[in-house]
Amino acid sequence: MRVLFNTKPFLLSDKTGVGYHILNLYKALKTAGIDVVPTINSRSGTVISSLSEVSSHFRKVIGKRYPSFIRKIGDSLMSYLSREGDNTADFDIYHETSLDPLPEIHITSVCNLYDLSFISCPDLVSDDLKNLMKANMAPNLMRAGRVMVNTEFIKNEAMQFLKIPEEKIDVIPLAPTFLSYMSGESLSDSECVRKFTETNYVLYVGTVEPRKNLKTLIRAFSDVRKTYDLSLIIAGRLGWLYDDVLSLPQESGLKEDVIFTQYVDEQTLRCLYSHASVFVYPSLYEGFGLPPLEAMVCRVPVIVSDIPSLTEVSGDAAMTFNPRDHEELADKMNRVLSSETLKSELVEKGLKKASEYSWEKAAAMTIRSYEKALAR
Repeated sequence: MRVLFNTKPFLLSDKTGVGYHILNLYKALKTAGIDVVPTINSRSGTVISSLSEVSSHFRKVIGKRYPSFIRKIGDSLMSYLSREGDNTADFDIYHETSLDPLPEIHITSVCNLYDLSFISCPDLVSDDLKNLMKANMAPNLMRAGRVMVNTEFIKNEAMQFLKIPEEKIDVIPLAPTFLSYMSGESLSDSECVRKFTETNYVLYVGTVEPRKNLKTLIRAFSDVRKTYDLSLIIAGRLGWLYDDVLSLPQESGLKEDVIFTQYVDEQTLRCLYSHASVFVYPSLYEGFGLPPLEAMVCRVPVIVSDIPSLTEVSGDAAMTFNPRDHEELADKMNRVLSSETLKSELVEKGLKKASEYSWEKAAAMTIRSYEKALAR
């Protein structure tokens, strides 16, 4: 089987969960013996990576004043480079991994559907993302032979909101990025942590945007901080509608205790996970939610909001709380921080739960999805 695979998501310098997902799946498919061919050649890939690094730098420097026309020019150039040399005649199937428009192809295609936040919670999603999803999602889904989602929750939403037939959807769970920690490897060097804080800390990893519900986390941390000498590290790039999140620590008297790292590289992220006292993922909506599993692999006790996708993925390996109730979250954080027994129990359950997911399994299920699409 020869697969043309859209590799643009993992070439971006500031990869998010989608980028890591696609990179790991790409590697696992090749390991499984599939002839996976990237849509982007090495020369174009180098240009895209460089453009992404420049864009990321300017976003950090300019922030919300980053001109939209520059982003649009960059997106157009990346799209052109991503499609340079497309020739599908020699392939069995095309895998659209992003929200890019499907190219003009005459072979079977499959596509990923990560979430339906623009329908489920439109007030928490940027206008740019809503417009992108509306423009590209429907054509991709209509032309795809199979639609791959990562949770039963998103499968049900796809059936409800988009009327996609159940028999066309394949549920393929993701896996932690940092699988090496399962073998007992740990990072003893904490220099990468000390440049952010000298104290113990609560950790969140992800984009700073409304659906991540970070104001609830900051308010809960404010309560916990009255008892414990802690910092709160929020590790992730600034997304959209984040001004009130950035200003809340100062308004709450926590300016020095809440650290916004913006985007961090993979090595730094591993360090931050491995040295955290507790990991909290307070999202109002998720399609899957990789960070809690990655924290589990790194032997960190995990607390997640009790939304369907996160409870589906985490099972009983994470403590849960009502994402609208910062006092309940503060209580759960206090319970974990005050009990070594509870910490150990959560770590043990987390390692067991994380071991249920692997990229080998994801690749095998993806190959089966390809086979179903080709059998139509």
